[in-house]
Amino acid sequence: MIPDFYKCWFRDHWPVWAASVLRFWSRLVRVRIVGLEALMQAPKAAAAHWHGDELALITHFGRLGVTLLVSQSKDGELMAKAARSLGYRITRGSTTRGAVGGLLALIKSVRSGHSVVLAVDGPQGPRGVCKMGIVQLAQKTGVPLFPAGVATSHKYVFKKSWNQVYLTLPFSRQVILIDKPLLFLKTSDPGKREQYRLSVEKALDDARCKAERMLKDWK
Repeated sequence: MIPDFYKCWFRDHWPVWAASVLRFWSRLVRVRIVGLEALMQAPKAAAAHWHGDELALITHFGRLGVTLLVSQSKDGELMAKAARSLGYRITRGSTTRGAVGGLLALIKSVRSGHSVVLAVDGPQGPRGVCKMGIVQLAQKTGVPLFPAGVATSHKYVFKKSWNQVYLTLPFSRQVILIDKPLLFLKTSDPGKREQYRLSVEKALDDARCKAERMLKDWK
């Protein structure tokens, strides 16, 4: 029998170890990041991506000190520990259950001068359908919204996960594209806000397609 002390110690520390392994793993991948300069030059901004791209993105942007929204679940606590060790600021909440609290936490972070990044089709899907939270954040704060797309030459997909998250395989090629930002005017018109939401979906799909073309042309 393993004493409870060691079980607790392992539970508290393995997310940090996993983050270190993931950081090392990512160094075995040939990565091109396109468009990062514009994101870095913005005093504060929001970045959006689809679920599934988390592992491909998370090791590259912690040094920017951006804020991640992490769920309040037990799994979220493990994710928060790993992300902090990679340099991210963490706020807890959700864009669906407890949506108001999660959104307010992100807005507060932006107004404090920090950029934020969010998987916009979460936390439980459906995949590829943008939730309204990112639109509300961009409207209320006035920050530019940068869509991120990822293309990878070889990857392992965790097919049993709802978000089809994948791990880029060593010695693969990977393109991360930070595309041109979107700006949303403040409006209470439901039709206009729906147009904004759809424009985020289109921008993310376009960013992924552009990344795939860049990957194909990589020589």
